[in-house]
Amino acid sequence: MKRSSPSGLGLMGVGKVSLKEVERIVRSLEVEPCDNLDVCTSESVGIAALQVQVKIYDELAEYIADMNRYIAEAVNRRAQMIVFPAFAGLLPISAAPSSRTHLTRVTPPEREDEYDDTPIEEMINPAALNDALAHLSDYTFDAYFYTMSTLAAKHKVYIMAGSTLYFEEDELCHRAFLFDSDGALAGYQDKISEGFLEGALQIPPESEVKVFDTPLGPMSILIGSDAHYFEIARIAAKLGAKVLLCPGAYVDVYDPVDSSLGPNMRAQENRVYAAQSTLVGETGMGFSLEGGGRIYAPNELLRNKNGVAAKTAGRHESDIAYLALNLDKLDEIHNPYTQDVNAEFMSKNIDRLY
Repeated sequence: MKRSSPSGLGLMGVGKVSLKEVERIVRSLEVEPCDNLDVCTSESVGIAALQVQVKIYDELAEYIADMNRYIAEAVNRRAQMIVFPAFAGLLPISAAPSSRTHLTRVTPPEREDEYDDTPIEEMINPAALNDALAHLSDYTFDAYFYTMSTLAAKHKVYIMAGSTLYFEEDELCHRAFLFDSDGALAGYQDKISEGFLEGALQIPPESEVKVFDTPLGPMSILIGSDAHYFEIARIAAKLGAKVLLCPGAYVDVYDPVDSSLGPNMRAQENRVYAAQSTLVGETGMGFSLEGGGRIYAPNELLRNKNGVAAKTAGRHESDIAYLALNLDKLDEIHNPYTQDVNAEFMSKNIDRLY
């Protein structure tokens, strides 16, 4: 969807956030750089999947301090790559001037009956959401982008900053960003599959699956429902990815059980790791988000054959799932669907088969 002037709410946006302002706030937090990346080995890659609480921020400094708290906790657990959830880039939107006025138009007025059985597509007004993003996108994106970049550099870790909706020039996109330990942009991935939101907002689906070569190993980003399509993960694995970073957000109920759908299945099918981060809490827009932070591994590497290598303690509060991944172990896994090393069987039957 193209950027439009918010109907009846003025022609200009609320302005931008400067990098200097973000850096000033971060300096006040007195962040100490860590040494987590001093030794990078494929035998121990520290991954932290965050379960982030949705909050109303009255000012930019509150948002930055909260993001720093999540990162600092992950760093203390020796994380080298920190994975934020889908739509994490929209968290500072409430700190934007006049944001309440715009956001109240996105959902229907309050009513006495419950929303429990109402599908999400009936709870969001796409035109009003586009208007809100058109007015608030510049402020929100700058706050998000500069905060994640600055904190990655200060803490000296890699940050997959989750995804966001924003206007690149006049075109709305759904994009996830990866920052390196110097705060530089290491790459980005646009959402490939088209969900309700992308369809309603006319966001064109991406066709390219990217692999990011990092000192921690090759990784790909699968945003939201991208992790529910085996083709996307298979392409990423064929291109060399050993870790799938899966920022997610589950409306009302986290339906998939741990071993049935989404990132877990992608890990099992492709013999890779998958880190799923999620948003949790009340959105203030008529629906809630339920978490399920997980790190998945091929069943062959686990004692409990359910794919779950690490998980958050609950699904309704902020938390972190952390694990040190051994990427070398992936090369040792026998895939019964594509490999057969039974030499005796082959010697007896090769002539019959071919």
